[in-house]
Amino acid sequence: MKTVQQIIFVILLSLTLVYIGGHYLSVNAEEFITNDDLKLELVAEGFKSPISMGFIGQNDLLVLEKEGKVQRVIDKKILPYPILDITSIINSAGERGLLGIAISEGNGSDNDNRYNKDLDIYLLYTEKTTNSEFVNNYCSPENCKSNDLVVNSLYKYKFKNDKLVNPELLLRTPVDRNSSLFHIGGVITVGPDKNVYVTVGDGNICVSPEDCENLLSEGALRSQTTNFENGIRPSGNGGILSVNVNGEISNYDNILGYDYPLNLYYAYGIRNSFGIDFDPITGYLWDTENGPAFGDEINLVKPGFNSGWAKKQGVWSIVNPSQLAVDPPPGKERGYHLSDNPQITNESERFVNFNGNGKYSDPEFTWNYTVGVTSIEFFNSDKLGKEYKNDLFVGTFNDGLIYNFNLNNDRTQLALNGELQDKVAETNEQLQDVIFGKNMESITDLETGPDGYLYVLSIGEGKLWRIVPAYS
Repeated sequence: MKTVQQIIFVILLSLTLVYIGGHYLSVNAEEFITNDDLKLELVAEGFKSPISMGFIGQNDLLVLEKEGKVQRVIDKKILPYPILDITSIINSAGERGLLGIAISEGNGSDNDNRYNKDLDIYLLYTEKTTNSEFVNNYCSPENCKSNDLVVNSLYKYKFKNDKLVNPELLLRTPVDRNSSLFHIGGVITVGPDKNVYVTVGDGNICVSPEDCENLLSEGALRSQTTNFENGIRPSGNGGILSVNVNGEISNYDNILGYDYPLNLYYAYGIRNSFGIDFDPITGYLWDTENGPAFGDEINLVKPGFNSGWAKKQGVWSIVNPSQLAVDPPPGKERGYHLSDNPQITNESERFVNFNGNGKYSDPEFTWNYTVGVTSIEFFNSDKLGKEYKNDLFVGTFNDGLIYNFNLNNDRTQLALNGELQDKVAETNEQLQDVIFGKNMESITDLETGPDGYLYVLSIGEGKLWRIVPAYS
């Protein structure tokens, strides 16, 4: 099975979608949606590498194109020109690019007129820079070469006169190695506390046992925030960061410590995440995490959460670096099967806890194969039926699937039945009861619209869909 990185690379080379205007089309429900009472409708198509979306009003949303354009869709039509074009400053190689969007109401006047509403638009993107002064001081010279610096930058824009204007820099984190094109993260959201939450990957990928051995023994993966006690100091990678809307340390400051950038971390030990969302009932944060060739995860993320990377992925301890290889040695299986000694007796001692402030937790769900898990969305609407209200929906890149999970009574675990009660999916067949949508190529985002329907963004097809009742 191809990894998410391999599929992204193929798509980026071959995707040549041309804008043909948005339109509205219903498609065969049985082909896409497993519930016959629902159907899939095409809202707009012709996007080039769409990666994320956010709503600014009824039937009015913004779609990010990875290479650096923000397209606006009004009443199911893409406007002729982007409302922001920053392609000249974006490094979009691999998983870099214009990656994340979050929207909140500003401090000014607010009314129901979508064109006058005061909105703050947060964008996260991989930005080119040639000035080392623009890079935070923890980006060391050996890691950030002066001839082609790139940083992940979080900006706050104002939405005025149908444009995104007045960018204000809130946060920069280095992309530690210029050779690294993957594990960038980049998903952002505004929490119920009005802080901005940002996913940051570990910044590295190993595709051979030798690469993995080097990265873990002496390379960039050997960091305190990837659970190496004597590793390099935190750099702003491999976790979930939190800042307030003014770019200052959030209300959760100093969870792990007082040193910058450690005081930005809400969670750590995360390999790479393409999805975060807050439960509207409990206010708890949840995320998705991509494993190497096994161990994709869904996690409940409380302050100080340690996801275990690179000492553990899924529920399997990593004791041999060659386990991380995308293509394992001949005759070897992936995951814990590759280890000569997979059982760890004092596992808690293997994790960095930052003086007891960080705490490892097993995932609430994991796949023992790679699905390329991406967006995660709590569906706070009953427009698709009361049985789906506040359910958890999760999209995948590799197979274009949408999973639908119920939660237990206190909403700290998924309500799983049958072979999934151990929280591990060994095969896709075990997941048939929780597959909600299918055949939507390479899903990058799921969002609940102001109309109460579920919207689906596909980078593979350059399309935006929504799921509605079949009778509508």
